[in-house]
Amino acid sequence: MSKEARGRERRRRRAGARERERARERERVRAAAGPSAADAGDAGDAAPEDAAGPRRWTARIGEALLIAFGVLMLLGALGFPVVLVVTVTLPELRTALDPRGEGGTATVLSCREYGAGRNARRDCEARFVPDDPARPPVVIQTVADVEVGETFRAAPAPGGIQHVIPIGERGVWRLVPLFSLILVTPAILVVCAGLVSGSWLLKGAGIALVAVIAAAVTAGFVLGG
Repeated sequence: MSKEARGRERRRRRAGARERERARERERVRAAAGPSAADAGDAGDAAPEDAAGPRRWTARIGEALLIAFGVLMLLGALGFPVVLVVTVTLPELRTALDPRGEGGTATVLSCREYGAGRNARRDCEARFVPDDPARPPVVIQTVADVEVGETFRAAPAPGGIQHVIPIGERGVWRLVPLFSLILVTPAILVVCAGLVSGSWLLKGAGIALVAVIAAAVTAGFVLGG
């Protein structure tokens, strides 16, 4: 063995001896301090893991809040048309079912068309004769889906609007297309659930709801027109 190699070996041995001496010194200090020092060392080792716990829970709570907010926004966007349809059409439905003594007979006198395309508008006037003989006949605006000379049961529109609307069976049917829009929200949710889960049952239910909406709209325009 060369002189240089022997020198390296001696240095290695001395370093090992010093490391063993330091380890024995740490053991003596820990034994003198008692079990509390060992527990403190273990607690120090576990501190990073314990600190990571709150961070994980904070991240999970944040994700849950984001998901809840997204669900609320989706339900709000899908539920708004339902609320709008109900609030707009429910008063007319009540009038169509029960005019509360304000019913009468309307005869269409004239209809005029204005504009073209998207700006097209049709205004019709009718002579409304109330069932109550104490109330005089009046010429008043009526719905646009009527023909000149047509006679139908009618009543003043709710909300103080100066026109008459059909009542009875015809009045109910003309509101069916609007009420069928309430099914649009469940149809969208069912179809989306079927596409995500791949369930043919949900897809079929969504298609059935779409068919019901189409049938209701068609029946409303045919029987309520």
